[in-house]
Amino acid sequence: MTQGEPNVIVPPPARESLFRRVLRNMAFRIAIVSLLLSAASYYYSYSRLQDEALSNLAKYLEARSQLESDLFLQAETNVRIVRDEFQRRHALLADSNPDPEFRRLLAQDREGTWRVRVELDDFERKATVAILPEAAITPEFQRQVLLGYELLSQYGPGFRNRYYDTFIDLNGSDASLMFLPDLNYARNGSAADFREELEAERLGMPEHNPARRTLWTGIYFDRQALQWMVSVVTPIDDTGRFIGAVGQDVLLDQLIERTNTVNIPGTWNFIMTRDGLLIAHPEHMDQIKASSGRYQLAQSRDPFLQGILATVQHAPAGAHFVETADGKYWLGMVPIRGANWQFITVYPKILLQKQAAISASLVLLLGLFALLVEVGLLAAVLRRDVVRPLRALQDAIRGLAQGRRVPETLAGERNDELGEVTRNFRSMASVLGQHRQHLEAEVKQRTAELAEGNLALQEANAALQQLNAEKNELLAVAAHDLKNPVGSMLGMAQMLERKLDEWPRDKVQDRLRGIATLGARVLNILGNLLDHHALETGNVRLQPEPVALERVLADLLGSWQERLDSKRQQCQCTAGGLTVLADRQALWQILENLLSNAVKYAPQDSLIRIEASQHGAEVEIAVIDQGPGVAAHEMPLLFRKFSRLSAVPTGGERATGLGLAIVKRLAEAQGGSVRCESQLGHGARFLVRLPLALEGYVAEA
Repeated sequence: MTQGEPNVIVPPPARESLFRRVLRNMAFRIAIVSLLLSAASYYYSYSRLQDEALSNLAKYLEARSQLESDLFLQAETNVRIVRDEFQRRHALLADSNPDPEFRRLLAQDREGTWRVRVELDDFERKATVAILPEAAITPEFQRQVLLGYELLSQYGPGFRNRYYDTFIDLNGSDASLMFLPDLNYARNGSAADFREELEAERLGMPEHNPARRTLWTGIYFDRQALQWMVSVVTPIDDTGRFIGAVGQDVLLDQLIERTNTVNIPGTWNFIMTRDGLLIAHPEHMDQIKASSGRYQLAQSRDPFLQGILATVQHAPAGAHFVETADGKYWLGMVPIRGANWQFITVYPKILLQKQAAISASLVLLLGLFALLVEVGLLAAVLRRDVVRPLRALQDAIRGLAQGRRVPETLAGERNDELGEVTRNFRSMASVLGQHRQHLEAEVKQRTAELAEGNLALQEANAALQQLNAEKNELLAVAAHDLKNPVGSMLGMAQMLERKLDEWPRDKVQDRLRGIATLGARVLNILGNLLDHHALETGNVRLQPEPVALERVLADLLGSWQERLDSKRQQCQCTAGGLTVLADRQALWQILENLLSNAVKYAPQDSLIRIEASQHGAEVEIAVIDQGPGVAAHEMPLLFRKFSRLSAVPTGGERATGLGLAIVKRLAEAQGGSVRCESQLGHGARFLVRLPLALEGYVAEA
């Protein structure tokens, strides 16, 4: 340094870049916000999914409870019907002489067992009888045997559609009567077999059933039928005097198969008694069979099963959902009424956690993407509006310190360096302020665009969920309503193939009529499904024309007369000479669906009325039945697709839940309307209004 030059002090270089420090701090804060948003999204998604899952599970459990309970409740009703009829007729036979008829029907074999005579033994149509040699053949006992034989021969074929057999045990096991067309039970067994005391016999005796209630046995694997079954027994008494018991054997194979295979994806079902006896489980059927249906969960070596048993036993009374002790599963519980069992669905929480994790991961990925975009934008802004001006200012300050001339860009009104720094700072602050406003406007615009896009995605997702729900419901209806008639048709056809050369002509015709009836049911179900599809897709083209109601109703009543006769119902039509403007085929479908609905739910020996009346420019057609009616809370569901209400068809018919929805679509498509007036327990009145055909009307081409 030469003499006279200023003593220049050069400041040390910065240890850390301001640009990197600001960029790192902003990235860290945005990352923290993204993680918090992901956590909040996961919690919200999990809560929402859990509520939806438990709601759907509750509906599923209620449907399964009704489905599985019906078989047992109906069996209890069946045995009470036979018991009551036995007691009624028994009181009327007190003074009759049964000995001639008894000895005409029955004879003793070599070991002394009384059985139906070989020439009269028709076990496929009538009951079979086995009386132990040591039984006291008194006139009273003879009357009871003949009465039991008559009742089982009358009622047994009607119960056979759903139940394996119907039986009556008199005086304990002195006499065993059974209707079982699959095998000749009384002829095949020995006296030793009939002396064996079974659980069903014990439950009918006063010492084991002092309250004389209808009771169920435990499940057992029948060696002759080679199937799982359970028996219901109700005692028979005459003015307090023990006579015997009537019961039915209920096959459980379909119940067990449904329990083990029909479930919500990712879950599994099982059935247990309230005292811990396992009835059905997809992984433990071998142990249940090995223990002859007496597999106690408390004795299981599976800790998971023991944990479930403890959870169920400690659940609050009436609870439908409980958590396992480890918190990993939901247990959905509903009763199977009649048998007093519990149907339980195990719902792993991991299913909800996975779905919630997917939603949270999506939010996190979007957050990371937004983080990268924001950091990139911030880096560009810092370099242009902060780093470069600071470096220029730094160079100018260093140049000034080194004696170089201050650049013109840094010159200001003030003559000192502080004025230059102040003016440059104000200029930089103005630039940053403008840029911040620009970013805020852009963020608002982007937020609005994202909100619109998200709303569109939500609407599309809701539409897809609705379509998926309708698809699942359609498949469930087809699978449920077509499975039984098609299976029955296959069974009848296979039986005809095996027995064609053995059975008489009338029996073959009876089976063929049964196949035809089931086929008609399948065609009806498929017709409703196709009509619904055609209406949904808009493929139905209606041709309105003047149609005389009297002719249409006469044709309709003629086609339904056989069905009405089968249920001993009458249909009274009053057309009033009116003519409506409607599509002939569509009008037929409307009236047929409404008549089918009335026949299905109206009791036997009842009257169905169809009345037409004019109301201004419209004709109102009323279909009136004496069925159970419609509850007020179910009225909004009446004309919806796939609606299944609480009313039960009086003849065991099936329904797709589409008939009334088709009626509504067709009526509205013709400029009309449909509604229902009903009070629960007092029948229903379905009212269809269609345009009145005016004189001189000509249908459009």
